[in-house]
Amino acid sequence: MSRSVRSAPVWLFFASLTASLAAAVPDSIPLPEVPDEVPAQIEILQPGVRLTLLAEHPTLVTPTGIDVDEAGQIWLVSSHTHFRPDAYVGPADDEILVFDRDGKNRRVFFSGTRSTMDLELGEDGWVYLAERSRILRVRDRDGDGVGEEVEDVAVLETEATYPHNGLSGLTWHPSGDLIFSLGENYANAWTLRGRDGSEVTGHGEGGIFRCAADGSGLRRIARGFWNPFAVCVREDEEIFAVDNDPGSRPPCRLLHIIEGGDYGYQRAYGNGAVHPFVAWNGELRDTLPMIHPTGEAPCGLLALGGGLVAPSWSNHRIDFFALEPRGASFGAQRVELLRGSDDFRPTCLAYGPDGAIYVTDWVYTAYPVHGKGRLWRLEIDREKATPWLQPVAPLPSTAAAQEARALRSGAHDLDLDALLLRAQSEDAFMASSALMALSRISADWTPEWIASLPPQDRVSCLLALRRARPDAADWATRFLEDAATPCRINALRWMADSRMESCADQVERLLKEEDLNYELFEAALAASNTLRGHPEAGITDVPVLMQHLTDAATAPQVQAFLLRLLPPSHPKLRPELLKNLLEIGHPRLSLEVVRTLAAQRSAAARPLLEGVAADRDAAIEMRVEAIAGLAAVPEPPVALLIELAMAEPKLVQQEALRSLRFQPLEADQKATLQQLAAAEPPLRPLVEALVDPASLLQDRPALNDTAAWLARLDALPGKADAQAGRRLFFQGRIAICATCHRYEGRGGIVGPDLTFAHQQGDRAALLQSLLEPSREVAPQYYPTQVTLKDGTVFTGILLRAGGTSGKEYYRDITGSEQAFGKEQIQRREELKTSLMPGGLTSTLTDAEVRDLLAFLTHAAPPTQPPTQ
Repeated sequence: MSRSVRSAPVWLFFASLTASLAAAVPDSIPLPEVPDEVPAQIEILQPGVRLTLLAEHPTLVTPTGIDVDEAGQIWLVSSHTHFRPDAYVGPADDEILVFDRDGKNRRVFFSGTRSTMDLELGEDGWVYLAERSRILRVRDRDGDGVGEEVEDVAVLETEATYPHNGLSGLTWHPSGDLIFSLGENYANAWTLRGRDGSEVTGHGEGGIFRCAADGSGLRRIARGFWNPFAVCVREDEEIFAVDNDPGSRPPCRLLHIIEGGDYGYQRAYGNGAVHPFVAWNGELRDTLPMIHPTGEAPCGLLALGGGLVAPSWSNHRIDFFALEPRGASFGAQRVELLRGSDDFRPTCLAYGPDGAIYVTDWVYTAYPVHGKGRLWRLEIDREKATPWLQPVAPLPSTAAAQEARALRSGAHDLDLDALLLRAQSEDAFMASSALMALSRISADWTPEWIASLPPQDRVSCLLALRRARPDAADWATRFLEDAATPCRINALRWMADSRMESCADQVERLLKEEDLNYELFEAALAASNTLRGHPEAGITDVPVLMQHLTDAATAPQVQAFLLRLLPPSHPKLRPELLKNLLEIGHPRLSLEVVRTLAAQRSAAARPLLEGVAADRDAAIEMRVEAIAGLAAVPEPPVALLIELAMAEPKLVQQEALRSLRFQPLEADQKATLQQLAAAEPPLRPLVEALVDPASLLQDRPALNDTAAWLARLDALPGKADAQAGRRLFFQGRIAICATCHRYEGRGGIVGPDLTFAHQQGDRAALLQSLLEPSREVAPQYYPTQVTLKDGTVFTGILLRAGGTSGKEYYRDITGSEQAFGKEQIQRREELKTSLMPGGLTSTLTDAEVRDLLAFLTHAAPPTQPPTQ
């Protein structure tokens, strides 16, 4: 096979490995209980697709790599060592098996490797293998069909031994260079050394590497991965990869790989869903987004027509991704080609000389080797596949892609101003390429010259200098003193990523500053934890947060931010502690105490909330937050809320009426409130909403008529109140947005963080997402509907599946994890709808819809200045 056509996918199903597993293989592993019958039950979903079984257990078991030679012989790895159970019966080492094109005439070419993750044939007669910590090659020198000559190509020196977060992803570049990948390695320090002594070091950011076929000239071309099990290089030298997700931060990713690209992930920062220095979809400057989410646990990748083919181990399917050039990179649409039962777990892909795709199948859910495995032939009739196989060939590169490629290679004639402009591009791939170009000319930059630039260009210079001199603590400390928040945040990220322990005192001093904004606080806290030797603590390590909160030396402003990050239900956040914090009298801290009490929604919080709500001397902002919190406590104090609604400042009256909505009221209480509405007409919509909730739906435009809604909201009297919108966002009874979404550290992690929703700059699009949450759903938020055998139906986002537990883990709409055993599940269906319920506006008045929209689109969020 030609190098560019064959893409040796790495194998693994184990993609969705949970972070709780140890960094080493357990001492004792039980033998999985595997049923005798493990039917694949294949369902073909697209025309022109045919799947044929060629071989299965016991002829081959637990395959972890495949390739096909020019004669059509199929080479694959049969693993006997991946989490080998104590009672496993089989060879002591993994086997390299060879079959004819029909899966017959099995023979063993080589046995002698362990934790073998991939296989790729070389045009030089060598068979290349990826062990967990070694790339090696094997050759048959005497023509007897058995490999006996073995050479190391690259060796990974590390203490980590876990089988499938090390080396894998073998494939060839059209130039003849070898490409391969490295997983997160449990954040253990590592040195990867090529055959000629060339080396690369790291500690948990993964990577994709390139070297000559003999292992010389080793270098890393990209970083920021969890476990990129498969890499594919097209004839035009475009590189793609699939990357498995960290379990709590789905989805798995289809990536466009460029020289010098950073894809955002660092295992050293833990595997949680939130960390200021971790990006999964290009959320941070100079990190790159995914092309498209993949199914769970993708382990192989091949070019097909103008797109890519990838299997999903956990979703039991094979998908086609139709690529389309988009700026300096690509977008994609996913098409399901086929799916099978729970016992169809496709892993690796390789082309044969006949144009067919050969597919290995792990079969059973268990991570330990278990004696099952299959080999399939996938044939695509291109004429019949025309409805979905579009484009039929790679589309021409865009002008942006060509310019970005020139920037990365150095073959451009842009001056400094043009490079700085492109470094600010909204196209992350163009910006990354410009930063690489800037890094090459940064040697003569001076602090004085950089200080003369506008803030956005100073950030670009920081990122370019970081690329050129990653350990330059002198530059990092200068940028931390910059007046611009984005410079300071990126300086903290630089210090943390490069483990600049000499900067620890400077970071600690920053944490004591009274005028910190929230985003700067998050970055400083994460950097402080990292430089103290606890990078995984990030901003979510509860013991660390509690320690800072209860430390008498912690500034009240910082205590306020800490309260945002602590789970409101934490047992140490008792009323006594919160009352003491309230009595400090610091305005921001007091406000966050009230917000924490409101978020607890508990009977224990009610007395403190009532006290603040009724305190006429308390700040009005605190009072209305307390009133909003009373809406969701058990047995809300209806009498107090009515009292507050009758004779208080307008803001208090409005929030009290809102908190009474959907509360059971006596007839005389309703009559009293109706008298209030008659006396004060501006309060009438709020009173009508609680007396007759059906009135909220009268005379409204259709939900799909966003323009009519905008006109209706713009015609309302008065101005929108973004602070009222914020209270609605967090209110636990009406809008309940914070159940799924975070804002400035508070809220759930089911949906996207909306702190910077205003940066989208599209009021109509945000309103449309409120009116029709399922009209346009990002693929990474597609939920799965799981029907259990007892009739229960559950809907949530798949986090991980398979492994030693044999369970599937989902995150539901409340943010809680739910686990189901394989034996419980009758069927699964991926939905193209949102978990966010429809009809949100049916519980809100027109003015409240306007206020909520104002909050989300506020150019400067009410409690935090905008940052980059």
